[in-house]
Amino acid sequence: MSAGAFTAARGAAWLEDLDPRMKLCWLACVSLLSVVLDSVVGLGVLCALSSVVITGLRMPARAWGLLGFVLAAIVWGTILSQGLFYAAEPRTTLVTLLPPWNLGGWQLGGLRLYREGLTYGLAQSLRMIAVTLAGLAVCLSTTPPRLLAALTWLRVPSAIGFMTVASLRFVPLVLGEYQTVRQARWLRSGARQGINTRPWQPFAQMRVGIALLVPVIAAALRRATALATSVAARGFDPAARHAPYPPLRMRLAEGLALAALLATTGAIVAAKVLYWLYVGEMYYRPTLRPLYELARSWM
Repeated sequence: MSAGAFTAARGAAWLEDLDPRMKLCWLACVSLLSVVLDSVVGLGVLCALSSVVITGLRMPARAWGLLGFVLAAIVWGTILSQGLFYAAEPRTTLVTLLPPWNLGGWQLGGLRLYREGLTYGLAQSLRMIAVTLAGLAVCLSTTPPRLLAALTWLRVPSAIGFMTVASLRFVPLVLGEYQTVRQARWLRSGARQGINTRPWQPFAQMRVGIALLVPVIAAALRRATALATSVAARGFDPAARHAPYPPLRMRLAEGLALAALLATTGAIVAAKVLYWLYVGEMYYRPTLRPLYELARSWM
């Protein structure tokens, strides 16, 4: 698949027209809930909501395929690693891959697949997927000027906001530069330089990839130097306050949706904090017993 598969991605009309401040708040809420929630059910619902939002992106088929491959790799790798190396108790053995054995006086415990480890790995993978999908939806559907205006309105320091937008803008440029360098080297030297390295020669492919990164990094440094010179020539002062441009106007429906989003997130966080205090034997009220059960089962 092409390294620049996401460069042609755009958001649907309804997603691009959303106020960027609402998108950033949505991303912040997803990030917060991915840390606060512990149950597979709650994280699954959060991941499903992020999946619904990302369907508003218009991407080539190869980009969807690459995204699906990356998400599947995250889920598979996290579940398998946690299932094999889960160290907490209790642990329920599902499959014994290697029985315990002695090796030169050392007692090795063997290798087993644990049910609790699989569940824990699934929860961790859902955290990463939810944040990844929400971040992609925000970055690919928001133009750099609108994103910078939203960061400025949210009182993010100008230097941090500018670097964030510039770094996001550089990602498709670097990917496109890599594709150009790869194609140019293939046209000039072909198999002699190892471009057509067999799939079963991973070290040769790694050497070729590192060699291709050298001109890409050089071009990125030249572009960054030109950008810094241009910004300095225009008198950019990171310490000064800047007015958001283009002007941002949030519609009534967006404001109501944002209020509902913040209220829901605040309620979930508050319920989770009360549950943590209950578990830590720091605060308990009998009237909150149903809330504790709800947090234990679904959050």
